[in-house]
Amino acid sequence: MLVIAVFLVSVTVLVAFVQSLAFARLVRYVEAELARQPGQQLPKASVILPCKGLDPAFRENVEKLLNQDYPDFEVIFAVAQESDPAYAHLVELASQSPKPAKVIVAGVAAQRAQKINNQLHALEQIRSDSDVLVFVDSDVIARPDFLSRLVEPLTEDGVGVTTGYRFYIASPTNCAAILRSLWNRVTAWEMANPKFAFAWGGAMAIRKSVFTEAGVRDAWDKAADDDLSLTTSVKKLGLTVRFVPQCLVASDGDAPFGEIMEWTNRQLILTKVYYPELWKRAIARASFMLVWLVLMLIATGSWLVTQEPAGLIAIAAGFTIVPVEVFFLLKARKLWQKILLDHSDHLTESLLASCMAIPLAHAVLPFMTLASLLTNRIQWRGVTYELKSPTETLVIG
Repeated sequence: MLVIAVFLVSVTVLVAFVQSLAFARLVRYVEAELARQPGQQLPKASVILPCKGLDPAFRENVEKLLNQDYPDFEVIFAVAQESDPAYAHLVELASQSPKPAKVIVAGVAAQRAQKINNQLHALEQIRSDSDVLVFVDSDVIARPDFLSRLVEPLTEDGVGVTTGYRFYIASPTNCAAILRSLWNRVTAWEMANPKFAFAWGGAMAIRKSVFTEAGVRDAWDKAADDDLSLTTSVKKLGLTVRFVPQCLVASDGDAPFGEIMEWTNRQLILTKVYYPELWKRAIARASFMLVWLVLMLIATGSWLVTQEPAGLIAIAAGFTIVPVEVFFLLKARKLWQKILLDHSDHLTESLLASCMAIPLAHAVLPFMTLASLLTNRIQWRGVTYELKSPTETLVIG
């Protein structure tokens, strides 16, 4: 038991060391980005927004997009069918838009994700003099300078794509949502790491010339994922993904348990197929934590059977990881509050529940991650897809 105790303490020391380095990198990155001022010369942009159904605050978010403080841009909305509930709203909003806007009907996809099908058809309608392509979701526009903040870093050499990210905020009483928010926040830390940063389809921008050179259109032709396939295509050119903290978007994280499990499985499978380097990193982390969990179970079982102090010492040694995780959760909360000023109270409300959920997260999330080894099938907005490869998607129904 003492050997197990020493190992478990070593795990805590290793976790503390790794998280210290990662958090220091995150703080340096975010503070440097927040201090940046947007440039004055912003290129002409075509904004593409694929829609399916009506998200919460749909009209409000679309109006915010159409009224962005950006000198020269157009917006192209794309739906699969005119019967989509969003279609009539989009036609009305486009007709009243202060900026050029149009709505196109892409048709139902047969060999790719519907979102990508909408995006590809929208690309056929962009104006010829646009320099930048921006892809956004209908629920992400939160501030008047969102578009300018997202596009501006593309003026720098070496930057291939810029991106925002979604930040889930869960109510304290929704356990599954709390677990998703913890998982989501761990992933957000990766955005400060140039090696593993990735584009997020809810808000990403890329120069049209880079989009063409990287062959993104071909990569999307039979794909189920837009952002990670774009990420790998751009990185093959030796270009980087630039995370823009000002485009971090707070989202309501509450949802039924089944929906959250479906979402988590989808994220892992998409990462497995389209960004295997990041998926392997997640698998390694999950495997490491599974060893921790097994040793904790052995120590607990031994103590329950023998009542020997060594078992209790091993259990206590294992739980030393919890205060380390709580410490970094508290530190990160202060950083996120600098960005998500309007949601500071919500971050505080869920803080205690998030801290209490850390042991459960260590028990549950490794199994959810490792389950992605067993399947390539996902569900997305009512459609089931089998991901045969990055360039082959089977639409099951």
